[in-house]
Amino acid sequence: MTRRQGFTLIETLFALMITAGMFLLVTGTSRTLIRGVQQDSLAWLQAVQVLERPGKYQLVRTARDVLVVKDHDRQGKQREMKVLLDKKGVLKLTATIPGSHAEQEAADIRGYYPLLRQVTAIHWRNLGHGVVKLRLKQGDLPWRETLVDLRGVKGS
Repeated sequence: MTRRQGFTLIETLFALMITAGMFLLVTGTSRTLIRGVQQDSLAWLQAVQVLERPGKYQLVRTARDVLVVKDHDRQGKQREMKVLLDKKGVLKLTATIPGSHAEQEAADIRGYYPLLRQVTAIHWRNLGHGVVKLRLKQGDLPWRETLVDLRGVKGS
């Protein structure tokens, strides 16, 4: 009879299953492990570019975490829009309808425009003359700060 050296295929597969099980026990099965980390460090700049389109949005007011702007569409109509953070961590741009709750429900504006995902905190501060200081925390990335020009003037 010949002497065997090394592992058989079954023993190797069994050892790999045990190793994978131990890895899952140590790290856990959170969503970041299953989906992977999907953070773009420049995505917040693209969201700022959307808000700074020349002639499009003009500052109305700010709260701590809500920005209200006036939207100038192509037909010359103006409507108020809010930039706010929802429970799922999505920074979104939504239309606000003046009037009673019934008028808001009957309005034809639906949905929102998602600007940025995985936002954990946001702060807006009005510096005057249509310029706002944005402070943003996204996922595990560090705090980001920038000035946003919301004067609504073409060519600014």
